[in-house]
Amino acid sequence: MTDSTILQPESLEQRYERYKEKIKHFTIMNDIFMRNVLKEISCTEYILQVIMNRTGLKVIDQTLQKDYKNLQGRSAILDCVAKDAENNHFNVEIQGENDGASPKRARYHCGLLDMNLLNPGDFFDNLPETYVIFITKNDVLGYNLPINHIRRRSNETGEIFEDGQHILYVNSKKQDDTELGRLMHDLHCEEADKMYSNVLSARVQQLKETEEGVNQMCQELEEIYNEGVERGEQSGFLRGEQSGELKKARETTLALLEMGMSVKQIAKAVNLSIETIQSWISEASF
Repeated sequence: MTDSTILQPESLEQRYERYKEKIKHFTIMNDIFMRNVLKEISCTEYILQVIMNRTGLKVIDQTLQKDYKNLQGRSAILDCVAKDAENNHFNVEIQGENDGASPKRARYHCGLLDMNLLNPGDFFDNLPETYVIFITKNDVLGYNLPINHIRRRSNETGEIFEDGQHILYVNSKKQDDTELGRLMHDLHCEEADKMYSNVLSARVQQLKETEEGVNQMCQELEEIYNEGVERGEQSGFLRGEQSGELKKARETTLALLEMGMSVKQIAKAVNLSIETIQSWISEASF
């Protein structure tokens, strides 16, 4: 590896200054910022109230970024799984890329929820109503609608097949003067004082404009950075070794990209050139 390939490491103070600048431009559509906003359960509750058109919906429990596995060990990390007072279960996913919200991805999420909602010996009729909700950056289904409700139906009768499974696609590009449209505006808004929702605005203001909140976000970004460095060290790149572990470095690059890091940040984390990182991202068609 040549000297020109390796970027000089930066200090913790330099990274924190970079993090603070990035935090200013985060929106709730960003995965890292979203999960910190939703740590305030009232934010999850408000988002579900608007999407479900149920002002009385009360979230009593939620789990963020949990790794759900199927029987074969294949897993997926679900952004937010919440339960309301009526025992309905919701999986809320913020998706910036179309591939992350494909119909079969929605089907898989439904299956993961079901497999984790029944205990041994429980009757199948005890399965609660489940809602997989994709809030997407683009109009993934191409219907040019603000929201699409997906249910199974009988081809012969047209009646709904009452299995209790629901899939919703919410198109965040539709930001019209409706409650749902205003919510979509808020999810894309960088500045707390320009948001319609007092609930979301208060949380965003806390994370972006208070010392405690900014430090919390910086610590989160630093953890992601350190995970990338650790993976890089394990593959031998930070020691300058040609260990043949390019695949590991590439996997690290794509993982950090999914977490919201920029190309420049990823390059510094794995100690490779920006050109190399950009080529890997282009190959993966992100």
